[in-house]
Amino acid sequence: MRLRAARALIGGAFVGPVVLDVVSGRIDRIRPATGDESVDHDIVDGVLTAGMLDLQVNGSFGVDVATADEGGWRTLLAGLAARGVTGVEPTVITAPLADTVAALERVGRARETFADEPVARVLGAHLEGPFLSPARKGAHRADLMLAPSRAHLDTLLERPAARAALRTVTLAPELPGALDAVRRLTAEGYVVAVGHSDATAAQVHAAGDAGATMTTHVFNAQRPLKPREPGVPGAVLADDRFFVGTIIDAQHLDPSVVSLVLASAGRRTVGVTDAIVTAGLEADRWCDFGGQPVANDAHGLGRRRDGTIAGAGIVLDEGVRRMIAADLDPAAVLSACTENAARSLDRTDIGHIAEGAVADLVQWDAAWHPSEVWIGGRALSVVAR
Repeated sequence: MRLRAARALIGGAFVGPVVLDVVSGRIDRIRPATGDESVDHDIVDGVLTAGMLDLQVNGSFGVDVATADEGGWRTLLAGLAARGVTGVEPTVITAPLADTVAALERVGRARETFADEPVARVLGAHLEGPFLSPARKGAHRADLMLAPSRAHLDTLLERPAARAALRTVTLAPELPGALDAVRRLTAEGYVVAVGHSDATAAQVHAAGDAGATMTTHVFNAQRPLKPREPGVPGAVLADDRFFVGTIIDAQHLDPSVVSLVLASAGRRTVGVTDAIVTAGLEADRWCDFGGQPVANDAHGLGRRRDGTIAGAGIVLDEGVRRMIAADLDPAAVLSACTENAARSLDRTDIGHIAEGAVADLVQWDAAWHPSEVWIGGRALSVVAR
C-alpha cells in the first residue's frame, strides 16, 4: 500500500506532503511527495497520524475490562480501533488481590486472542491499585488498599500469566515499602507510575530515583500543587524523568490546565481518558461498574446515581476534539496521544509514523474525526458520525 498525505504528524510536528510505502504491515519508506506518484490512498484535506494509544482505559461501550469475556473484549477493542485508538492498556482498579491476579490473566488472554485481528492492540495491563493512598482514594475502595510489601508483590507476580500480562503499576510512593517496590518492579521491566498519592514533592523525586517514570492522571487524586509544597503535580512537571498522564476529557481537568501541562511537560505529556464502562455510550444509559450503577451525564462524564464522578465517559478521539476546540495546538494534543505515549512505554514500533514502525495509522478530517483507520496496514470501517 502507498499513501500520500498533505500533512502528517512526524516528530511532534505536521510535515508534508509525504508518501508512505507500507510493506507487510509496516512502514517501509517515508519520502517527500512529488505529486506524480501512483498511490492507493491520497489524503488531501485531512491529516495523517499514527494510531492513538490510550494507556488508561477501565472500559468502554458497556464493557468493563475487569470482568470482560471474549465477546466483551471484541466489542471493546474493535470499538476503540474504529475511533482511532490502535493500542490500549486495559486498566484494572483496586480489588481483592486474588481478583486482581485473575483480571490480569484475562487481559493476557485477550492480548493473545486478538493479536492478529484488526482491532486495538492490548499493550499490557495497567494496574491502578491496590497500592494506593486511602487519603487520595478517588473512586477506589480504601478498605481493599494494601501496602506494596514484598509479600503482596510476590502474590501479584507469582503466576506467570499475570506477570506476562502486566505492563504498568500505579502506586503511592509514600507508602511503607513503596520505594523497594519501585526498584523491584522497574528492574523487572515494568513501568511504575505515581498516582492516587499524598506524597510530597521530595517523596515523588525519591520515587524517580528508584525508577518511577510515569504519572497517573496528574492533578486528580493526589496531593495538590501549593506555593511551598509542590506536591505530586509540581514534582512531576518539574522532573524530566516523569511522563505526565493527563486526562483530556475537559471535565477532570479544565483545558487551560491541560495547556499548562503541555507548556511545562511538553513531549512528556501523555493524553489519556481514564474511560469507564460508559465511554462511547449515550447519556443516561445505566451500566454496572464496580458493583454500582453508573451512567454518562450530558457532558460525557460517568456518574453514580448520587452524582459522584466515577470516571470519563468518552473515547480518546473525543478528547482530542475537545482540546482542539479549546484552542490547544492540534500537533501537541495528537503527539500526547501517539508519540509521547509510545515513548513512555519505550516503544518505537507503535505510536509513530517512522520507517520500520507498524502501519497503525489514522486519517483525520477537517473536524478532527477519524475518517480512515489502518491496523497493520489493513483498513477498518470507522464509526459513523
